Amino acid sequence: MKVAAALPWLAGLWERLSDQYNSERLGHGILLVGQEGIGKRLLLREFSQLLLCESAGRKPCGQCGGCHLFDAGSHPDLLMVEPEEAGKQIKIDQIRKVTDFVNTTAQKQHNKVVLLGPAEAMNINASNALLKSLEEPSAHVTLLLYSHAPSGLLATIKSRCQQYSVYPPSFDQGLAWLQGNSQENNLDSILRLAKGAPLKGLSMLEQGIHVQYMQFCQDMNDLMQGKSHWNEVVPKWKNWDLNHVLQWFYELILDVQKAHGGLPDKALHELAGQSDQVGQKAPGKAIDAMLEKVVFAQGAYRSQANPNGALLIESLLLDWQALLRQSR
Repeated sequence: MKVAAALPWLAGLWERLSDQYNSERLGHGILLVGQEGIGKRLLLREFSQLLLCESAGRKPCGQCGGCHLFDAGSHPDLLMVEPEEAGKQIKIDQIRKVTDFVNTTAQKQHNKVVLLGPAEAMNINASNALLKSLEEPSAHVTLLLYSHAPSGLLATIKSRCQQYSVYPPSFDQGLAWLQGNSQENNLDSILRLAKGAPLKGLSMLEQGIHVQYMQFCQDMNDLMQGKSHWNEVVPKWKNWDLNHVLQWFYELILDVQKAHGGLPDKALHELAGQSDQVGQKAPGKAIDAMLEKVVFAQGAYRSQANPNGALLIESLLLDWQALLRQSR
């Protein structure tokens, strides 16, 4: 129960799962759904250790042979299935290994565990291949799945799992957790950027994403005040993860749209003054058209068609400057 203690917002879910396991009411398929960065994978990983622990209890003993193998990352009755690269798909060949794995006898005790996620990373062929393991479960095999976007899962997969919604902590609880795990400043800003997901916020800090975000905000303010030109900004951004840049643009234009409609809530607090000004003065049709272009750019990027990042950024900056001119 180390994870539940370290991530207190998950303690109730841990108790619920361990209760079901100890009372032999745990299903063969478990699916945790919730936003990325709140600890679903960590909780399931530790829960898989409990399922493979050789001592009966409500938490892994940490002392038995099974726990030692688990800690060494070499337990023969645990199969981890995740994309080979971040942001890529889980391939059908990986799911075929699941089929082979669940149809063999456990080597240590009697339980076997598959931990798979994010489940929405499976394409249609991989999803259909997994269905057989869920529809015809082998004895003493548990499939633990997690998903950041359950709408991307087949309904048949969801219907064959016990599904649990995992919620983030309150903003104050998440901020307190971040403060206990980082000495950085502006942690409230990074937590907002991570949509209230503390583990995602910590990961963004470690990767320097927050530094890039603050540079993004500074550059956008400089553009608005005429202190910079778009062709000075492109070289700074072109080597960043384009997914983040497009997301920040999307949220900025969404904030502009909210301001245009008189809604106060803003996702990018650091650019609230800018989104208010543009939203109040720029034409609604121009704002909507810009939002559509950002969504199109996100789709082009996610299609893995290798779009030219610099050209995408250049196009969005030019459209943004056109909006700025209409709001002066």
